[in-house]
Amino acid sequence: MFSKAHRMRRIFAPDGRTLIVAMDHAGYMGPTAGLIDPVETVRQVVAGGADAVMTTLGTARRILTALDGRGLVLSVDLHAPDPVAVVENAIALGADSLKTLAYWGTDDHAGWRNLGRYAVLCEKWGLPFQAEVIPFGFGATDKHTPENIAIAARVGAECGADYVKVQYTGDPESFRQVVEGAGVPVIILGGARSEKPIASQVADAIGAGGAGIAFGRNIWSTEDPEGAVRGLVAAIHGVKKTVSRAGVAVRA
Repeated sequence: MFSKAHRMRRIFAPDGRTLIVAMDHAGYMGPTAGLIDPVETVRQVVAGGADAVMTTLGTARRILTALDGRGLVLSVDLHAPDPVAVVENAIALGADSLKTLAYWGTDDHAGWRNLGRYAVLCEKWGLPFQAEVIPFGFGATDKHTPENIAIAARVGAECGADYVKVQYTGDPESFRQVVEGAGVPVIILGGARSEKPIASQVADAIGAGGAGIAFGRNIWSTEDPEGAVRGLVAAIHGVKKTVSRAGVAVRA
């Protein structure tokens, strides 16, 4: 059995950062441009230097060869009826990490129990666990404040996540507090609140201690997914990578 540390190295590059391409949207959006042919999209993002791809079971089965040794994060339902079977299936598939989504601030007690259960099961199997935690509820107009994002990140970590995925707060100062308070690596999702270009937002998040990104539509919905990844790789890793993990890394 692979150790958790081994699998983490398949998700995170030696600098401790990662660029994950999120391709789990077809699970609720159906056939979508950029995801209709996931194999071709994966080939493009791998060529651009993505560290890992995150997707659902159906797409994961189709893209294994196209991943070319990159990490695979399996996105699963928090309320799946049999979390044990879900984790065992992820291991059998060859996934390097499991991810689930939870909303902090709701009264979904069963969901939070499942989040903790997934963390325990992943620990048992040596499978890194990613918790995407989004602030929700509170009766406030703006639920996604830096303070709430910081709490959500820490709650996910306390439930046992090895790394958490949250919204970018919009500025490096407040995001640094999220990172410092989480205690585990923090990656950001797409759609951050900022007037800055995406690459600048990512660079700011990395400068504040962030561990990378899990972006979807900002990559696969563009005309040039490979080029989009290359630009983000430069912001995250500080280099342009054209690397096959089955071969030798080439960095410029």
